[in-house]
Amino acid sequence: ILMMVLISVPIHGICESIDWKQYSDGLRLAEKQNKKVFLHFRTDWCGYCKQMDRYTFKDNEVVAFLNKHFISIKVDGDKEKPVTNLYGVRSYPDNRFLNEKEKEVHRLPGFVDPLMFLFFLEYIQTNSYKTMDPMQYYKSK
Repeated sequence: ILMMVLISVPIHGICESIDWKQYSDGLRLAEKQNKKVFLHFRTDWCGYCKQMDRYTFKDNEVVAFLNKHFISIKVDGDKEKPVTNLYGVRSYPDNRFLNEKEKEVHRLPGFVDPLMFLFFLEYIQTNSYKTMDPMQYYKSK
């Protein structure tokens, strides 16, 4: 039995998953918890969306950071047209960050690898977007 368990566990360890919310529920929860929001717009047919699912959203550091500091909302661009229209989404994947007042503060279109994504999570979470652009933040680290 122990061998079966060890074989089924990935070599890099057990990975938690992102606590994805539906759009309306996520916004309500973010307001209640006074947290920032990460909005991920995707479709089932999008290759780069699948890459983000496979790499970026499986990275343990990304998962832990999102679950601790953000309310994460996944929006299906084919099934949730009113939401994608509200944000003017034209291509996938499209990643948006909202502050605690649900105001969009940063947009990150396209595939983003785990390291770069973590950089932007920290940039948004620390409120550095209020005083500097991402390049200034990068140079300050």
